Amino acid sequence: MPELPEVETLRRQLGAAVAGRAWTRVTARPSSLFRTPAREVAAALTGARLLTVTRRGKVLLFGFAGSRTLLVHLGMSGQVLLVPPAVPGERHRHLEAELDDGRVLVFRDPRRFGYLRLLADAGLADARELAGVGADPLDGARTWEAFAQAFRGRRGAAKAVLLQQGVLAGIGNVYADEILHAARVQPGRSAVTLTAVEVKELFHAIRDVLARAVDLGGTSFDEAFTDLYGRPGMYGASLKVYGRAGEPCLRCHTRLKGSTTGGRSSVFCPHCQK
Repeated sequence: MPELPEVETLRRQLGAAVAGRAWTRVTARPSSLFRTPAREVAAALTGARLLTVTRRGKVLLFGFAGSRTLLVHLGMSGQVLLVPPAVPGERHRHLEAELDDGRVLVFRDPRRFGYLRLLADAGLADARELAGVGADPLDGARTWEAFAQAFRGRRGAAKAVLLQQGVLAGIGNVYADEILHAARVQPGRSAVTLTAVEVKELFHAIRDVLARAVDLGGTSFDEAFTDLYGRPGMYGASLKVYGRAGEPCLRCHTRLKGSTTGGRSSVFCPHCQK
């Protein structure tokens, strides 16, 4: 599933490429992805001007003139693509928006685990999709003390707490493993046992790993995720532990170990991570 770096990559590209453009023609094909009926989405957004593209955790928010917002979640295989007008339609295109410069913005999702929902801005505060979403890990105003209070106030394994979207929004299985390796903390270790120094190291590891992943356009597995222009993310070559169980740790050469933490698979170094 695309995590914060992949969604943030798209947010930045969309903000630069399509914010300010009007959606002159919208085609919405009814499917289980639409939490607002497809015909209503098409009718409401045809002729509407996109003003902003923001992000809450793993959710993209397309803000339109007229105080309407389209929530977009990529699920497991969702893609947002900007294509030339001459590119023919293909399978799994659930929403196509022709822009006022002729280009076409496409939302496709072969596995249909994502969603699309259109809301009046006044209803965003009550949107169930955004309920309980915690602080953004890339928020430069967020202090490590605030993170420590939220993190150590939760019971459970360190990895399980990192995956709780109410603590920090947008971290998933891939980056949780990478963050914990960078911070030298085992995934299954109880969060309340971390010292202040370890929590501070974890806080900085979160910032460093996610920022680096965003710089490289996120991670793609079997090219399920691509950026706005159909290019895969390049962070996969930088993964230190995820997907590498049984291989040597790149830091100390100890064989990496696979385990299960809170029902999720984990990979860690038994020597480096305490």
